[in-house]
Amino acid sequence: MTAGDILKTAGLVVESFTVKANEDIEKGELVVNDGNGILAATVALAVVGKVMMALEDHDYSEESTHEITCAVYGCVEAQKVSGSGAAKKGQKLMISATAGECKLFVKGDVTATVNQTTVNAALDNNAGAFGAAAADSLDADTTQKLWL
Repeated sequence: MTAGDILKTAGLVVESFTVKANEDIEKGELVVNDGNGILAATVALAVVGKVMMALEDHDYSEESTHEITCAVYGCVEAQKVSGSGAAKKGQKLMISATAGECKLFVKGDVTATVNQTTVNAALDNNAGAFGAAAADSLDADTTQKLWL
């Protein structure tokens, strides 16, 4: 199995979305619609939009039609950051610092410096958790089986 694969068809919801201007999308990348089209998901975008998975590649500069299909709900295999933690089946996931890729959820903390910036970052981190691991993964894995 590889990034972008559908693991279960039961409960699968697939929809077509417009790609945001000048954005390239990779099959298996986690994406969010920011109101102007889909683009690679970030922690901040995961707070305000539904995290989905792209089911095809899209090179904006080489395509004339800017619509692609995405898995909105279902069990899929998405891109994961290597070295971002080993997820066990059922654990929450979050978007990593690498846009479009997931990692094991780590609760946000305001650290010793409590100010609006650190509080907002911790809140975004916690609110941006999405989905759950559908199977165990290793720390070094570059894909994650997950439920959207």
